Amino acid sequence: MNRPERIVSIAIMGAGAIGSAIGGMLARAGHRVTLVGREPHISEISNNGLHITGIWGESMVTDLRAMTSPPDEYQDVVFLTVKSYDTDTAARDALPMIGPDTTVVSMQNGIGNVETLAGIVGDARTVGAMAIFGAAVPEPGSVEVTVIASETLVGEIDGRPTSRAMDIARMLDDAGIPTKPSDNIMREIWHKALYNIALNPLSAIFQVTYGQIADNPDTRWLISKMISEAFQVAEAAGVDLGMDSPDEYLEILWNRKLPPTRDHRSSMLQDIVRGKRTEIDYINGKVVELGRECGIPTPYNNAVVKIIRAKEVIGPA
Repeated sequence: MNRPERIVSIAIMGAGAIGSAIGGMLARAGHRVTLVGREPHISEISNNGLHITGIWGESMVTDLRAMTSPPDEYQDVVFLTVKSYDTDTAARDALPMIGPDTTVVSMQNGIGNVETLAGIVGDARTVGAMAIFGAAVPEPGSVEVTVIASETLVGEIDGRPTSRAMDIARMLDDAGIPTKPSDNIMREIWHKALYNIALNPLSAIFQVTYGQIADNPDTRWLISKMISEAFQVAEAAGVDLGMDSPDEYLEILWNRKLPPTRDHRSSMLQDIVRGKRTEIDYINGKVVELGRECGIPTPYNNAVVKIIRAKEVIGPA
């Protein structure tokens, strides 16, 4: 792979599966990358490098740093890839890396992360992103990219076309992560949230793949109810989803978004299996929260949230 025309210093706050994949691909492309994450993953990378496998090729990346706390050095770009419930803490921890010209990119699941980040580092430094590829950490020091539904999108939170959003999109794309700039990233983040609202919790509850959910008429019916509630809540909250009806989104989900990811099991299921907290409060739970604020009943999403919270305690079957 050719070296990039401009080498960028990059930090990944939250080097789990997605963060490690992004950081590893960017390091492989020649950028100066620091992964900030947790043990034992970080020690293994620091000692032996990051082993990347999966749909974007196999390589061992050794030309990168791996740390458990952020370095006290300004970075050109900081990617926030932590779980939604860690956004506030991670953004504050990242402040020593954020200088006058640093761009901070929220590359996360859920609704509300961009707003939380902007409240800490400032609107002018904040960029939104939507990644809809899957990754897993099969063992410390390794990351496997398992599936992709569509390109990663990067854009300014106010929708302005800017050179920095285009540069970040190009940098990711050149590194082998299919990426495009977006002129409405906040809408795209909602679109990804709809995908997660539909599939993540049901994959976790029934411990099945997305394809098995799509093939079952009862889970398809339940998804239609959850998505209908999400559309009502978005409209009441003043969010323009750019679609006329839930049925329009469901047509896209079943025919375009889901087929490439039929064999995928949700990260929420992975969290349940590992006894970790899920992001349900920032996905279906956000629909419930906004519905309560706007006076919109959300019984189907609320029931799913309750079941996932119970599974966090009970564990997998």
